[in-house]
Amino acid sequence: MVEGEINLDPNMAALAILTCRPNSHPFQERHITLGEPVKVGRSVARARPAASNGIFDCKVLSRNHALLWYENGQFYLQDTKSSNGTFVNNQRLCKGGEESPPRDIFSGDLIQFGVDVMENNRRGDKITHGCIISTITLYHPDGREAKPTPFLNAPNPPGITIQSQDLYQLAQYLQEALHREKMLEQKLVTLQQLVHNTQEASESGWQALIDEDKLLSRLEVLENQLHIYSKNHSEDTLRQECVTLQEEKLQYETTAKESLRRVLQEKLEAVTKLSELERSLSSSEDECGHLKEMCEHAQHELQLLAEKYQDKLKTEKELKDELQEAEQKHSEEMDRVEQEKQELSEKIEQMTQQEQSLSAQIESLRADNDFSKEQLAAMKAKLESIKELNDDDKISLNDSEVSNPDIIPLTLSPKEIEPVSLEEKLKETQQQIEKYKAQITESDVKLNESSDKIEQLQRELEQAQIDSKQYITKIATLEEKFQLSDLHLNQMMENALADMKLQLKESRKQCDSSNELILSLQEQIVTLESEISLYKIPQQEDKTVVTLVGTQSPVNSLHSSPNTSISSTTSDLSEDESWKELLEEARQAQKKAEIELQKNRGELTMSQSQVKKTTEEMKVLQTQLTEATKIADEKTEQVANLQDQVHKAEAATKEVKQQILDLRDQLDTEKSKHKICQTELEDSKRKLQEAQQSAKQSHNEAEQFKNKIRHLQHELDSERKDRRDAHITRHANVESYTGRQSPRNKEFIALKEECSNLRKRIQAIEAEMKMSRRENLQLSSEYNKLQESYKQLEALKKKLENNEMMWQVNLTDAQKDAEMTKNEVRGRSLTSMRPAQQLSHSTENIAALQVQCKDYSEKISKLNTDLNEMSTDYAVLAEKSKMVSLMSSIPLLLLLFGFLMALYPTLSEITNTSS
Repeated sequence: MVEGEINLDPNMAALAILTCRPNSHPFQERHITLGEPVKVGRSVARARPAASNGIFDCKVLSRNHALLWYENGQFYLQDTKSSNGTFVNNQRLCKGGEESPPRDIFSGDLIQFGVDVMENNRRGDKITHGCIISTITLYHPDGREAKPTPFLNAPNPPGITIQSQDLYQLAQYLQEALHREKMLEQKLVTLQQLVHNTQEASESGWQALIDEDKLLSRLEVLENQLHIYSKNHSEDTLRQECVTLQEEKLQYETTAKESLRRVLQEKLEAVTKLSELERSLSSSEDECGHLKEMCEHAQHELQLLAEKYQDKLKTEKELKDELQEAEQKHSEEMDRVEQEKQELSEKIEQMTQQEQSLSAQIESLRADNDFSKEQLAAMKAKLESIKELNDDDKISLNDSEVSNPDIIPLTLSPKEIEPVSLEEKLKETQQQIEKYKAQITESDVKLNESSDKIEQLQRELEQAQIDSKQYITKIATLEEKFQLSDLHLNQMMENALADMKLQLKESRKQCDSSNELILSLQEQIVTLESEISLYKIPQQEDKTVVTLVGTQSPVNSLHSSPNTSISSTTSDLSEDESWKELLEEARQAQKKAEIELQKNRGELTMSQSQVKKTTEEMKVLQTQLTEATKIADEKTEQVANLQDQVHKAEAATKEVKQQILDLRDQLDTEKSKHKICQTELEDSKRKLQEAQQSAKQSHNEAEQFKNKIRHLQHELDSERKDRRDAHITRHANVESYTGRQSPRNKEFIALKEECSNLRKRIQAIEAEMKMSRRENLQLSSEYNKLQESYKQLEALKKKLENNEMMWQVNLTDAQKDAEMTKNEVRGRSLTSMRPAQQLSHSTENIAALQVQCKDYSEKISKLNTDLNEMSTDYAVLAEKSKMVSLMSSIPLLLLLFGFLMALYPTLSEITNTSS
């Protein structure tokens, strides 16, 4: 009823109690009512700490650090972008400067606001500012405590969703903190050195000042003494003392100046040290920034690693699923094999039961046989007694004797036939048992082979994935390089063509300008020749003055002579002198014109030679252009050929890689076959050992038989002696004895024959053992050869990989050479030697590449031949191992047959003797 009344009361609100922990910054216990969201933060002027709010006098907290509220029957805590973070049960809600999602909290949770911060004091002491750590107790409005429930506690907090990333971030934070501590320690060491140096400098400065004060005080004392001595002494002595005192004063001044200079130098050194320290600080800050960048880069890499790790986890899950499927299949096969084993064991039990029944039948038949033999012996004794009593009835007795042996074989023949058939059945059952055992061993071997194949397939899958990734990356890089080389080639060709076009245009302009110059010079020459023809004066004196005036008018106009005075007067001497002067001037002008003509002709020849040179240069440039275009075409063709060769080489490398993979597969198959051969060899060795043991046993048994035969011979001799010493009257007993002795002699002869046969068989078995040993030696030698060939194949594989690397290096060199040739084509001054060298170099490279391709093809053909030889050798080995296994099984069968044949007469003899 009380709880119902509390629920109905609208004034009641949820309550949160924060109690201080021992390792926390001290604060008063807080009782906070959560009718509205309550702010948790640092104390400021407007908000002061109290027992009923979430304000704390703590420097670690932010102003708006977190929010605490109650909603829908649950308590929530949220971090509002605090700098030092909020923790619930030692788990941070979010990163620094981010707003966290609302977090459910319960009574008894450990809540931490902020982190402990270290700060250096002005004196150099370290001060730690503690954080707020408290245990919270929460009460609902109805008075119930908000304890955690199992279904609320079940889900994991959001921080543990990705454990690897959190671990990486923690490791990075720890590394950053350690690095900061190291940097701070280094800075502290440098600052301590600075302080020590400044202290030493200040002490030296103070010492210099003290020395200066001492010197000044001493000077004052000396001056006082001089003043005192001046009163008592004469002038000369005073003068001498003044001179000495002045010298001492100068010495003291020099020492003081030197000390001041030293102090100044020390100050300058301190200033330089300070500047160096500032530089070191700036460099350390730069290093810190670089290290921060490196840390960010490392964080990015770690995130990528985490993603890769997740991908690998996915692949591991897939592989685990595949393994589970394979294990299920394996278990199914095991169950099936066990069922087959059970069936075979049941069949074996049935066959053993049949064998036991057959052996019981054999024993019963033998007992019947013994009984029949006893009856025959009794009948013979009766017949002999009848012969002694009735001599007259011999004919009837003889008839009865003739009829009796006819009846005996009829009665014995089926009994003798039955044991033989039973023995055959026993042999058949034993053969079936051996077959079932062989099937069981084969099934076990198949199971082991299937498990080995599964493991090999898993390894091959992993290797194939790794190789495929590597090949994809290599192909992508090669394609990018080829694209870049094509782009560079196109750009180089376009630039070269543009330069050649510009050169052609400039050469054409030069040709046009030279032609214009030639035309202008020719016109000037024509004008000069016309002027010279005008200046020419005939040497005859009969010509008129008018012609002279007409011819010399241009000359006079050029030389600015007065023509009017010449034409006006003709009779005076002055006119003659003027005419003479004019003639001389005309001659001088003619000479000058001739000189100018020669100069113009020289210039004309020079211009003509220049025109010829320009035309020759044009022709050379045209030829060079054509050669360059040809070279460019050839280079493009070479580049295309190189690209084709590269594509071919890529195809060849792909083929080589495929062949390498095939070789690996073949090597794996050969390894598996080799393992099978080893197992077969071990089995054959075991069989040989068993055959040797059986041969030894047969030899021992033969010796035992020999001993038995000797013992029987001794017994026969003793019996003969006893029978010779016996009484002559017992003739019937002697005849019966001879009747008994004859079958024993027959059995003895049969035993001798069997012993001889066994010896022959033992000799044959020993010969077969020798043959099998030889074959084993041959197999071991062939196995060693196979191992050597396997090592050679691995060496060839390594050589192929090295050749592939060398080929890639040659490719890159060829690309570089192609770029160099393009750069040379781009140049303006294309000489005839460079393209020839480039062509020769490119042809050499092409020839080298062709030789390498041929070498690779030859190596591949050699590898194929080696593989074929290995396959043939393996087939021969398999056939030989089969033959060895068959040959090793034959002596075992012979030994078993001989053992049975040897045991049968001994048993029959034992039964006869016992009877």
